[in-house]
Amino acid sequence: MLTGLFIIALLVFAYMLYVLIKPENF
Repeated sequence: MLTGLFIIALLVFAYMLYVLIKPENF
């Protein structure tokens, strides 16, 4: 369970970074 939560948090973090780096694509 903890591993799944960690993966989800990593995906959300990567998505937020992507939005911050490329806000024009949002």
